[in-house]
Order: sequence, then C-alpha cells, then structure tokens
Amino acid sequence: MNYRTKKTFLCIMMILCLSGCTQSQEATTKKTTSATKETTTKKSSLDVFKENDYYSDYQTEETTTIALSSQTTDVKITSAGCYVLEGSLQKHSIIVDAKENDVVRIVLQNASIQSASTAPIYVKKAKKVILSLPQGTKNSITDTDSYEVNIDKEPTAAIFSKADLTINGSGELQVNASYKNGIQSKDKLKLLDANLQISAANDAVKGKDALYICDGTYTIKANKDGIVTTNQEKGAMILEKGTFHITAKQDGIQAATTLRILNGTYTIVSGEGSVNEVAQNQQPWGDFKDHEETDEKSSKGMKSGKAMLIENGSFSINAHDDAIHSNTTIQIKKGTFTLKSDDDGIHADQKLTIEDGTLQVKQSYEGLEALHIVIKGGKISVCASDDGINAAGEGNPVLEIFGGYTYVDAYGDGVDSNQDIVMEDGMLLIMGPDTGGNGALDYDGRFQMNGGTLIALGSSGMAMAPSSDSKQNSVMLNVDASLAAGKAIYLEDADGKFVIGAVPTRTIQSIVISSSDIKKNAVYQIMTNGTANKKRDIMATNATNGDKLTSLTIEETITTYGNSGMMGKPSGGMPPRGGRP
Repeated sequence: MNYRTKKTFLCIMMILCLSGCTQSQEATTKKTTSATKETTTKKSSLDVFKENDYYSDYQTEETTTIALSSQTTDVKITSAGCYVLEGSLQKHSIIVDAKENDVVRIVLQNASIQSASTAPIYVKKAKKVILSLPQGTKNSITDTDSYEVNIDKEPTAAIFSKADLTINGSGELQVNASYKNGIQSKDKLKLLDANLQISAANDAVKGKDALYICDGTYTIKANKDGIVTTNQEKGAMILEKGTFHITAKQDGIQAATTLRILNGTYTIVSGEGSVNEVAQNQQPWGDFKDHEETDEKSSKGMKSGKAMLIENGSFSINAHDDAIHSNTTIQIKKGTFTLKSDDDGIHADQKLTIEDGTLQVKQSYEGLEALHIVIKGGKISVCASDDGINAAGEGNPVLEIFGGYTYVDAYGDGVDSNQDIVMEDGMLLIMGPDTGGNGALDYDGRFQMNGGTLIALGSSGMAMAPSSDSKQNSVMLNVDASLAAGKAIYLEDADGKFVIGAVPTRTIQSIVISSSDIKKNAVYQIMTNGTANKKRDIMATNATNGDKLTSLTIEETITTYGNSGMMGKPSGGMPPRGGRP
C-alpha cells in the first residue's frame, strides 16, 4: 500500500468512527459490548407501550459514552445507537439529527446540561428517541429565557422533540424551563417509571398526538398547563398509575381528546386554587373573586375535550375553575376524590356517570352538573353555594339515581333538574336552603320516586315533592314556624315506634321524606324538636323526646301537611354552559 492510499484509508476509518456523534473537536468516547441478554420489566397492562419503551440496562448494549465536561460546542448525534452522557455541559446543547428510521437512546448518567440560546436537548429528526434515567442518578436540564428559533418558531421546550419521545428509568431528572415548556414532543410522548421535577414558564409536559404515562413520580410547577395534549383529533392521554403533584396557573391536566385514568395519586392545584369559601348566603356568579365565566383562560383541575374515563385512583383537586371537566362525558368507576372549586366540582357537557367510589365536593359553586347525570353507587358528599346537583343543558336534562349514598348541602337548589328526576334505589339526603328563593328539590318535568330513601330539608316557599305518579310513598311537611337546627323531626308509627327522621343543620320550614317504610293507609305521628340518638349526616336513624306536630294517614302517593309549596314552578337552574374554555 503506497503512502497516499494508506492516508486515504486512515481518513475514512476516522470518519466512520465519529459519524454517529459529531462535534467541532474530537469527542471523548468509548464503546463497550456485553453478551448479557437485555432484560426489560413490563409494568403496563396496556398495549400502547412498545418493547423499547421500558427501561433496560444500557450496559447490555453497545454504547458510546460522551464526557460532557470536555465538550466546547454542541454535541450532535446523527445516527441510531445508545449514547451515555456523563458530566456537565455548559452553554451548549445535545442535538439529535438522525435519519427518519433511526432509534436513538440517550442515557443520562449524572448529567447536567445547561444551554445558552436554545433547547438543552433538541431532537430535530429521528424515528424515536428514548431518554433513560438509570436508578440512583441525578440529572438536570436547564435552559435560558430567550431562544434562537427557526422559521416555525421552534424549539419551544427545554427537552424538545419533533419525533416520538420516551422517558424511562427511576433516576432523578430536574427540568428548569425558563423559556416556555418543560418537556414537549410534536408527536407521541411516553413517560415510564420516571422521577421528574419540572418547573416551566408555560406548560410543563406537552404531547401532541398522544401522551401516555405509566408509574413514576412527577412534581410539576407550571405557569400555564401542567400536563397537556394538543392535537384535537388524535391527542389522547392515558395515565395508568404514578404519583402526581401538579401546581398550574391554568389547567392541571388537559387532554385535547380523550382522557383515561386507570389509577394513581393526584394532587392538583390549578389557577391558584379555590379562593371562595361556601357562604351561608347564595352568591351569584359575578360575586366570585377574579372569576368571570367568559374568561378565555381555563384553570380546571382535570379537563378533556372528549370522553373522560376514571377507573380508579386518589384525587385531591383544588381548582379556581371546575375541578373535573369534560366537553362530552365523564364516567367514574371507582376512586377517592376530594374536590374544591370556585365553579363546578364535576361538570360534563353531556353525561356524568358515577358507578362507585368515595367523592367529596368540599367546596363549589355547583357540585355536580351535566345534561344527564347517572348515579349508580358510591358515597357522594357535595357542598355548594348554589345548586348541589344540577341536570341542565341543551336537550332533555335528567337525573337518574339507581343506588349509592348521596348527601347534598346546598344554599341554592339542593337537587335541580331542568326536566326530570328518576330515583329507583339508593339514598339521597338533601340539606337545602334556609331562604325562600330556592328549594331542596327543583324540577320542571317529573320526579318519579320509585325506590330508595329520600330526605329533603329546606325553606318552604319553593319546596317541591316527588310526582304523584311515583311508585313509592312520600310525606311533605311545610310549617309556618321554623324548625330548629340540630333538633330531630321524625315519624312514629301507631305503636310509637321510630320509623325515619331527619336532623337539619340549618333552620328549615319544609321536609320531604320518602321511604319504603312509609306504608299506604298507615297512620304516622309527626314529631318535632326531638333528640337524635343516632344519625348519619342529616338522617336520624333513631330519635326520642319529640313533640307531636300532627297525625297523618297515608292515603295517596304524596301526603302533605301545610301549604303545598311551589309545585310545578319554573326551574331555578343555571343555563347551559357547554363549550367553555
């Protein structure tokens, strides 16, 4: 081999060695290969995660290790492979510009990357990029508040990818995003068993076509949305499990299309949380601090553009807007919920279905609101400054109750339907208003009380009882003098045996009771000012020492004492509010 040929050969070999990772000066790299079989741990029950989405030991792969501390310019990755980044890179970025079919894995091994004028990690082109965080490592990504962007005004995040992006591994990753978003993919974004702390000037975690999260711990602080998808045709979000602490000035979690939550623990504060305590006097919308319904900025706890399905989980949500909101439907199968809101506790434009779980709306303007509300089971407690449960919207509003335990404490209408109410089973306890402008029950069509237990307490001026075509008997009492808070009102049978009763938490003038224990043609003594020996919320399960008000014989489905209230009055419900931001 002559000198010229030998020189050419050496040049070609050098180019090939450095072609996967190019820089202005020679990279400090090494390649290791192990024959150990790659191991993966599958944790998801879903098929949205592929084999290489799960964390695997990178030491079982052929890797290229890059010592970041020795780099004086951007690190550019231009081909498929596994790249291990160690040390600190200051004022520069990791840029992936590979082929369209290349899969690039980047392992952060106690890496710190701080850019000067663009995204610290910028994926321009690849089929997929996998960012791995080995257990026990501590990594950080920090950008600046000003970027040099291209004609598309990109990049827009500290970790920005135009390809599918997966982040896996239980190592720590701190993302400090001063420009705009924390982590963003213009395609699919997947997070598996990650340990992320993100502070973002705009959105913290942002996917376009889809966002899937399985396990991990996520602590998020965002000046806009916490976790969000944007594609209004494809932008589904699935949260399988994990622990989430989200503080967002706008929506905590927002899915452009469907949102499915299988499990997990969620602590969310959106829009700086609820700022209004539920007061004794009803507050119209305009009296709520800094909260206009026409405001374009949405500050909901969790929101979906299409259907929302919650299968299980623990949720603590404090929201300035709706705590949980869907532009279409919400289905809750199970879970534990503690909600505070300056608007609705839970709002669905079309249908809200609650099958099971423990749900507390501790503070709200309206507790539960949808065109069609179905309660099949669970334990529900609602506190509202206006309507507790409101079936309203364009169409045929209806509230259906088939089971469960529901307690409503409301200063507006306790339970309001702009059309019908049907109750087949379960327990519905309503502590309604003590002023005459609203009632414990309010409906425009019919209330078919066919089974279960109903106790509705409140003022008498707008009081309503179930419809006369109900299958189960009801008693409605309206008195002129107020009945005192804390004193039991109850029914005794002809033998003086306690049947059913109530203990109001405010002074009232009206009580409606329906139970299968109220028999036709039976005679009952109505007792007031009694002592409740046992009670559950406003329902007395035993009471004594009452004063006899009157005796009633149950001759009709609805038996009344005193004035008949406002049967058939116009609805006092809120107008439809579908399509809010």
